Amino acid sequence: MKKIFTLFFLLPVATAYAQSPDTIRIDYQHLPQSNIRHKARHGSLIVLEIVNINKSRYNIQVNSTSTNFFLQQPDILKKLDGSAVKLNTTEDPKPDEGSSFAFNDGVLALRAQLQEELTPFKASYKKLNDKLDSYWKSLEDFTKAVDVLQHSLLYKNELTTVKDACDGTYAKAEQDLLTATTAFVNNNKIKNETAATSKDLLLAQVTNIIDHYTKIATTEKANLEQLEKDIEEEVKPFKEVSDNVMAGLQPLKKGAKSMDFVKDSTILEKAIRITYERVDAVQSNKTIVSKAGDLVDNYVLLDQKTLIANSYKMITPVNYTIRHTALADKDELKFEIKIDPKDNTICADPGLQTPIIVKTFGGFKIDFSTGFFMNFGNNNFFDQSYRLDSIAGDPDHATIARNDNRNKVIPSLGALMHAYYRTGWAVQPALAIGVSLSTGSSTKFNYHAGISLAAGRDQRIVASFGWTLTQATLLSSKYQEGQVVARSAMGTTVETESFHRWGNFLAVTYNLTR
Repeated sequence: MKKIFTLFFLLPVATAYAQSPDTIRIDYQHLPQSNIRHKARHGSLIVLEIVNINKSRYNIQVNSTSTNFFLQQPDILKKLDGSAVKLNTTEDPKPDEGSSFAFNDGVLALRAQLQEELTPFKASYKKLNDKLDSYWKSLEDFTKAVDVLQHSLLYKNELTTVKDACDGTYAKAEQDLLTATTAFVNNNKIKNETAATSKDLLLAQVTNIIDHYTKIATTEKANLEQLEKDIEEEVKPFKEVSDNVMAGLQPLKKGAKSMDFVKDSTILEKAIRITYERVDAVQSNKTIVSKAGDLVDNYVLLDQKTLIANSYKMITPVNYTIRHTALADKDELKFEIKIDPKDNTICADPGLQTPIIVKTFGGFKIDFSTGFFMNFGNNNFFDQSYRLDSIAGDPDHATIARNDNRNKVIPSLGALMHAYYRTGWAVQPALAIGVSLSTGSSTKFNYHAGISLAAGRDQRIVASFGWTLTQATLLSSKYQEGQVVARSAMGTTVETESFHRWGNFLAVTYNLTR
């Protein structure tokens, strides 16, 4: 069951529907002579509207596809953390593992000796668990209400599909409306009412259901917020009395029968453990319930009930305007329009078949590119080699000297991940991280972070600059250049080690796929 999780995804879509849509209007009597290109803000609702067309005379088809470019992650980027990232999409509240432990101090063998500690413990235990019981009951009612509001958004999407259908007859649209509405009423009815057969009465039932469960969701949201605070406040005094009662049990260990002590300790520990588990479950739910509560507020703020009613009322026999809606939630939205005169039409025009391309700007995006890197830095950025120079008059000792390094740059091949806010410009700035592989005397990974400029929209060349972290082979930390050492201790070679060193990089990469 992913009820609240699904609502999290549906409400942003509902938000877009409530905003002023970005409309692309085509007058069928004055057809465009070329492909239509349009620019829109990322996440906005796009309405394609074809006016001045008699639907009874044409076969009309409008499809929309939304595409993100450059999302294929190169395998080399998985080396950043050793594995691909896995997303946790479990957003359901954690359920109550069971009611509170039926604690009965009458079964305690050492009750009389513990009475001073048991009295405050019993009171705090009952107070905290009563709050927990109320929390789970409130959460159950809240979840049910959220579930119905989720269904109302799904139902709203069905109404939108029927309302915006570009072909078919009103009779079919009306039948689809009645079918969808009857199913919504029957699946979400408050008591045992039966779905009406009248179109107007059905709408009244729908609005009544939404009003009822919106009120419950709003009320239980406030209850849950208060109960979370109350439970949090009760935990500290409960811990104090719990510690006291368990501490009071310890002095009795020697003087009591072994079985009496074990029995009492087991009962008290179980009562305390189960209570803490229930408190932890409430804490685990806190963020999810808070988000769901905010989205319920958003549902009310956007007046979804009115939007549903408006969609319902728009399904009428008088409709000579074709509308197709889609969310511009990716890099490009494409409408494919095909309008053909029906066989029996008196119209002589050839109809319309043309794509409409909507490019988006705004919204954050991550994509990938691969290509050529040039890495450079100071001497310590490159692998170094060392030798032993003789000392005149002292054959038993030598001086450690570094061989000349003639490398100025290390070439490598790799990939970058770019993060940016869509500007809609021809040149797109971005932040970049990535890895590259260089070969030479040894093969090694270089790690990069910097900034990028990507030129183009569909096919892009990316120039990047920033910092490189690599491993360099340098003189062992036990020695220093110019140090005089005994030949007998050194042998014929100078010991080296690998160190991580910072440098810079320039890269020219290419977005692999659209």
